[in-house]
Amino acid sequence: MRIEELVLEGFKSYPVRTSITGWDTSFNAITGLNGSGKSNILDAICFVLGITNMSQASGAALPSRFTS
Repeated sequence: MRIEELVLEGFKSYPVRTSITGWDTSFNAITGLNGSGKSNILDAICFVLGITNMSQASGAALPSRFTS
């Protein structure tokens, strides 16, 4: 699965329609200042995928070969 576009509207810190495009096919990183809504992007993706337990999406849920 690959994200090509993310449109947020009325979700947490994105009250105005915001479209995020230009995702790289091999690597994605979400960066920004504290309080800019980085974690809300992950929350929006998890909401759409039906992930309600955020520990499922955290590094703690990954097999040990993927963690340092």
